[in-house]
Amino acid sequence: MRRCVVFGCLAFMACANHAQQAVALYETGDYAGAARAAESGLATHPGDEGLWQMRVRAALAQGDAAGIAKAFAAYRAQLGGDDDKELLRELAIATLGQALASPSVTLKLAAIDAVAAAELQALAEQVAERMTDDDDRVVAAAAVAVLRGYPQAPQAAGEMLRSEDPEARRIAVDGIGKKVGKLALADLETAGADPDARVRRTAVRWLGQLKDTDALELLTRRLHDPDEAVRAAAASALARIGPGNAMELGKLALHDRALAVRLAGIELLAAAHSAEAKAELTALAGDPDPIVASEAAIARGGGELAAKAIERAASANEWTIRAGAANLAVRALGRKPALELARKLAADPELAVRLAAARVLAHDGDRPAAAAIFAQALQSPDHLIDAAIDLAAQDDERGIQALDTAVGDRAQSPQARAAAAAAHRTAHRITPGLVAALADDDGVVRVSAAAALAMLSRH
Repeated sequence: MRRCVVFGCLAFMACANHAQQAVALYETGDYAGAARAAESGLATHPGDEGLWQMRVRAALAQGDAAGIAKAFAAYRAQLGGDDDKELLRELAIATLGQALASPSVTLKLAAIDAVAAAELQALAEQVAERMTDDDDRVVAAAAVAVLRGYPQAPQAAGEMLRSEDPEARRIAVDGIGKKVGKLALADLETAGADPDARVRRTAVRWLGQLKDTDALELLTRRLHDPDEAVRAAAASALARIGPGNAMELGKLALHDRALAVRLAGIELLAAAHSAEAKAELTALAGDPDPIVASEAAIARGGGELAAKAIERAASANEWTIRAGAANLAVRALGRKPALELARKLAADPELAVRLAAARVLAHDGDRPAAAAIFAQALQSPDHLIDAAIDLAAQDDERGIQALDTAVGDRAQSPQARAAAAAAHRTAHRITPGLVAALADDDGVVRVSAAAALAMLSRH
């Protein structure tokens, strides 16, 4: 479909000048007048896209969230349910550009992440300018975002590896791991001994993903790290690399007090590929912890061992373990038996368990039963967003409407509204409420909405 997108005082692609008066008023700052002119024009030219775009823009300029939602919904109806993605992308770019120029570190960081994720070249220069920011976190994020496009970015990112701010170091480590890869192994190894656990964890994860065999000694030391997340990351990294002593290291990890480390220990045993490791996994299928037992049985190949472990998990007293049983069911049992288990767990007294079961039902054969559980969960504040995403993924209007309502619910905190905006991206949906959130009075909500729209308007 042809699009007539208004940028500033220009109207492209044959707008027939119907929006000329609205554009002129908009350019002088008379946003209310622009809105009235657009409304007047639409009365005689209801199909004019330029007028609809100006109606949406004028409402946004006035901070009129209700007006934006109403205008966008009407515009979409005029387009037969289609979205004007060019307009939405332009609105998202404008909002993110404002965030990049704001004094708020939080907004600048969120905007940089959004620009990088959606590959918004129109804002690349603004992001690059943030490499001179007063806050090292912003400098690190900006340098990473434009690492491959600006000559000064690698130096800035390298300097941030030595920043006094641990979060800036973490951002830089994550960025060079992702974008530089094996050429940055030396820097990642150094970061693996950083005094901050967040930095160590990030570095260790990348050393594993990049399969750095020179880091085996460092990773083995990190199995004794005071931070359990670092220990878990180290065990998983070692499993990826597959050292000759994987069996020994796996046993060490399995004696850890933290469940995440023990589960990573199972990965190490599986990586050992030895008869001794297989015997150990078989024995672990009877571990007192049903989740450890289930993962060990899965690593051993499933079958009867996995069926027994999952059955124990599904009947555990702790609801988190029962939910874990549903999450592991397909991997452990295969589709048909997992579906049978999910039907049983769909009657669990704990809503979180029913939701885990519903996701199995939704993906493996019983969407109506899943939708009923998701719809029920819309009544729970703790589960509303996730349930709405699940329903929207099934093209269920109840989920789409719930997202539309949640993002503009003024009874909720800005954090909750921002989460609802982000959920649109996960659900792959654009709603009038999401567009209206660009006028929210909280900057975090506005940026979250813009980030979602930037991704959803990609072609």
